[in-house]
Amino acid sequence: MTTKYNEVNVRNGPGLNHLVIYKILIKGYPLKIISNFENWSKISDVNGIEGWVSNSQLTAKKYVIITSNNEFLYKFPNIKSKKIAKVMKNLVLENKKCNASWCFVKEKEIEGWVRKKGIWGN
Repeated sequence: MTTKYNEVNVRNGPGLNHLVIYKILIKGYPLKIISNFENWSKISDVNGIEGWVSNSQLTAKKYVIITSNNEFLYKFPNIKSKKIAKVMKNLVLENKKCNASWCFVKEKEIEGWVRKKGIWGN
């Protein structure tokens, strides 16, 4: 799952009466669902921080986040393929498809293959 909006509140419990512990300020930010309670999901982010988000704030669209400072987009899913661009740590990219070791991702007008070991998300 990913965030549906540019600002999503993460709370310390399932419900509007619980405190906002932080805000996610990126549309498409990937999250891992740990559990569900009524219309709320307990989530974990790329850093392992947990909290609760209203299901209305989430979407099934697939995005990934770059987890390394030394990742590149490649023309083909092969380390010897032409490098298209260097991608920076914490960059969020739309995930179009994956094979066993690579994912084909897109950011605006740039698209290419990135190694799975350099990303987090779905």
